[in-house]
Amino acid sequence: MIRRSSDNVNTVIEWWRDMQPRPYGAGRGDRAALARLRHAGGILEASMQPACVELCRALGARYQDMNDIALIAAVLADLRKDDRAQTIARALGGPENDSRLCKTLRFQRILEAKGPDAQLMAFRRALAMLKHTAHLADLTESLLEWNDPFRRDSRRQRWLYDYFHTMSPDQSKRQEAMP
Repeated sequence: MIRRSSDNVNTVIEWWRDMQPRPYGAGRGDRAALARLRHAGGILEASMQPACVELCRALGARYQDMNDIALIAAVLADLRKDDRAQTIARALGGPENDSRLCKTLRFQRILEAKGPDAQLMAFRRALAMLKHTAHLADLTESLLEWNDPFRRDSRRQRWLYDYFHTMSPDQSKRQEAMP
């Protein structure tokens, strides 16, 4: 299983940056590979793309990790711009129901998506709502933990707090303790 670590997060971010088309004269990226990943009908099709295999090699992944890596590659292929203003869940949510970009039931479907193909569809829809602009590092960390049996629950809880623009119980206790 590929775990979230600063090295793995940096490897995925570098892979994403290398794939992106660059301004004139600075290189071209790989538009064709991004398009193939964006149009992949599911995880199996995404995992057969050379760009996905390249990411697997860069991460030192084993064959058991292929679905998770294909999910990361296919989702990040849909990300066009890195915006560090707020986490992806925070950007989708809001303190009031009327102000939320993603309605609560749809957000619940993202959190509860079972299986790699359903998760791919849910993340693609989330990025479409965000106009393919999101916090790259947060999205990468989330994808690395999304199916990790030891971290998935805490990652989804963090998304819930961010979505509703509330503080986690730990943050609330720290704020109450401050004079």
